[in-house]
Amino acid sequence: MIQKLTIFAVLLILMAEAFAGESILIKDDNYAVKIETEGFRFHFAGTDGKDLAPAHAATGILIDGKPAVSVKQAEAKNEFTLTTSSGIVATVSITLVDGLVTITVTPAMEARHTVRLQLGGMPVAHGLGDAGGWNDTFNLVGKKVKDFKINNNGGSRRWASSFVIFPQNRIAGVALGSDEKSVTVGRDEYSMEVTKSGPIVFHYFLGDLPHIYKRYLDVRLQSGYPNVKPKFRLFELGWESWAALGWRADAQTVQDAIEKLQARGFPVRWAVTGSGFWDKGGTTTSFGQFGEKFADPTSFKKWLHERNVKWMIGLRTNFVPSGGPSIPASKERNGNLEANSYTGNPLSDELVEKGYLLKDAEGKPKLFTSGVFPQVPCYLLDGRNEAAARWYADQYKKWGVDGIKEDTMMTCDFGIFNGPISAIADDGALVMARCGSFSSAGTLLRVNDTGGARDMGGRIPVNYLQYAACGAPNPYSDTIGFKDNKETVENLRHGWLMSCTAGLAIGPFNWKNPRMVKAFKRMIMFHYEIAPTMYDAAMKSYQTGYPYTMTPLDIAYPDDKAAAETPSFEWMIGESLLAAPLVKNVNTGTLDIYLPEGTWFDYDTGRKYQGPTTLQAFSMPIDKTPCFVGGKGIIVVRSSDDAPLTAKIYPMARDSTVFTFNHPDGESQSVITIGKWKDKAVVKDITDGHEIPVVLCEDSGAVSFKIQPNHHYQLGIDLD
Repeated sequence: MIQKLTIFAVLLILMAEAFAGESILIKDDNYAVKIETEGFRFHFAGTDGKDLAPAHAATGILIDGKPAVSVKQAEAKNEFTLTTSSGIVATVSITLVDGLVTITVTPAMEARHTVRLQLGGMPVAHGLGDAGGWNDTFNLVGKKVKDFKINNNGGSRRWASSFVIFPQNRIAGVALGSDEKSVTVGRDEYSMEVTKSGPIVFHYFLGDLPHIYKRYLDVRLQSGYPNVKPKFRLFELGWESWAALGWRADAQTVQDAIEKLQARGFPVRWAVTGSGFWDKGGTTTSFGQFGEKFADPTSFKKWLHERNVKWMIGLRTNFVPSGGPSIPASKERNGNLEANSYTGNPLSDELVEKGYLLKDAEGKPKLFTSGVFPQVPCYLLDGRNEAAARWYADQYKKWGVDGIKEDTMMTCDFGIFNGPISAIADDGALVMARCGSFSSAGTLLRVNDTGGARDMGGRIPVNYLQYAACGAPNPYSDTIGFKDNKETVENLRHGWLMSCTAGLAIGPFNWKNPRMVKAFKRMIMFHYEIAPTMYDAAMKSYQTGYPYTMTPLDIAYPDDKAAAETPSFEWMIGESLLAAPLVKNVNTGTLDIYLPEGTWFDYDTGRKYQGPTTLQAFSMPIDKTPCFVGGKGIIVVRSSDDAPLTAKIYPMARDSTVFTFNHPDGESQSVITIGKWKDKAVVKDITDGHEIPVVLCEDSGAVSFKIQPNHHYQLGIDLD
């Protein structure tokens, strides 16, 4: 009986092998795509044979929900003809170059089809922009399979991305374009699905994580997505009228608010004075017409500039049709606005004539109505049209201001925003972007109307980190406390969270308690202090695609599984600063902090820790900086607007390190070459050829010295 069972088992194995289909390999010098023709199951591996991503258990491709039942390889070797169980025929081509896998699926029939590519599951995944920002945790892989629709809903989801990275597996994937799409992530599945007519393109990226992000940046640039150079001003403290004044903002109320803040020592450097209350049009597209609330914009701008404050206004890409008046669906609007009607915008006729608007299926300008503001039918600029984007950027110049906060609230095609908004940024303006896709159209990328401190233990850091994982690491989420900045520990913790990110702004501030005020001021000045380090990281993100400004801990340390399971939200600011703000159970004053492998120094005390380790119930008083220095052990800080920048080098275990620092002007650089030093640290300015003075920190052993743009410094290396 046993012998018969054995023979039967062997026959089953032989039958399975016979029906398993042919195995095909496509490879470059480092990676391989392995395809099983049965079901077109594919997976990725290194040339060493180590799997990076598993194949899906059932099938690698579905077209209109049906799997491939026939696969034929063409003479070109990397092309295949598939036939699904419903008879749909499609051509699939695969290229693999330097770790970039591009799979193009072209159905034979010229009609809309839904194509779904499927891999097996992987343990940790991040990304998906706003779609991933509403996840319960930063890791998109949960107990249940989740389907994430990639869209713009005019409110909570306005920055769209299908990019997902799996740090532990060294793989990422994306389907570009604004066609209908969704991404599915689970323990046993990772799928991308796109619905459109014509060829459908999917990209996968393989390799170490900096390489993945560089290749992703290359693909975005080749596909026409912007790469906006960051501007230092937006890494300084900002002020917004919406939280402070709502629709009551006018020139005098804004001046009063900013003057009081600066008198208390808050270094406000940019101000958003709101939108929606301009003279005509009702949506800030009555370019250059300020109305009675800012009746003398030239004098107001001069007043701000005398106080070193840049002026930004709200801006949208929707246009109320000419004629009117247009009556809103509701006269109620939060923030003390009573809107009875909106004057028609005469520019709408020009846009219709030029063909610069989004159109319906019949080719006619399409009308959209926001459920938030303005609640009247509007046209939308088609920013994919380069001429329309250029027209809009030129119209913006009529305002004569320093920058914009983009805030279009329309459910629409998410591909229309990058062009005009990034054109404004490229022309030199300060830009805080909201709507867009795959790339940020401005220096800051805003997370939409959060609940301030109420959301700091979940949505805010999750959304921030998903943006960063998508290659957009300069997030911002309105002001500290957002419209409710009462004198509470929660709001102070909210401020500390934001101080460890690119964008920090305040609104109303009437705190009285000396200890609370002192802690609040310390938080503000910490962000001011590290702004040069933050900006240097943002420039490196711009140059490489890697999210240096805000690097999720397990992306910075992908081999450390504990980094993906940290009990708190943690990230790297640049290559040396670890942020671990207290955002949950804030009144306990403690949290567990994970420090990866290497040496780490407490930012405030200089106390030394050796990772990997978890600092359990670590004390985090309200006035304590929630950061540690490690990694390369190099930060650049400032003490005032006029003083030279200071490089601070910590005594890490290193053979030799070269650190290139990008100065706030966005052009100059300084190079610091570091080796070992023992009893005495000597720094030489190679550019000038002389030794420069250093300051030794007794607590940590760190060495500080002043740096100048375009100078090269050496520390602890054969200086003779």
